[in-house]
Amino acid sequence: MLQQKSILIDKGMMLSSFFPNSIFWDCDISNFNLDNWEDRSFIIQRVLKMSYLQDDLLVKLESIFPIEEIKYYAEGSAEIVGNERIDMLCKRYNMQPSQFPNYFQNLVDFMYA
Repeated sequence: MLQQKSILIDKGMMLSSFFPNSIFWDCDISNFNLDNWEDRSFIIQRVLKMSYLQDDLLVKLESIFPIEEIKYYAEGSAEIVGNERIDMLCKRYNMQPSQFPNYFQNLVDFMYA
């Protein structure tokens, strides 16, 4: 069962100690500021996008950000694609696939139409 958590990362602790470089391959993670809402949004969406079948990344994300904040940035995110990934996130965070713009409800019908 998921519990609401507050930010546990200390100001001096680097995000790079939480996530592998491959998650943030195109940017310098040391420049992120957890007090900046744009940075928080980017971090959450990127980890959700890249975490498919890597439960440990979600656990780390949840140790930094409250569950409700993760859900807030996940909802409506165009960064999160793939029905399997979205289904997994919906189960984990008690969300609906319709909250994700890149979810295709009848994907099999869509592919063979």
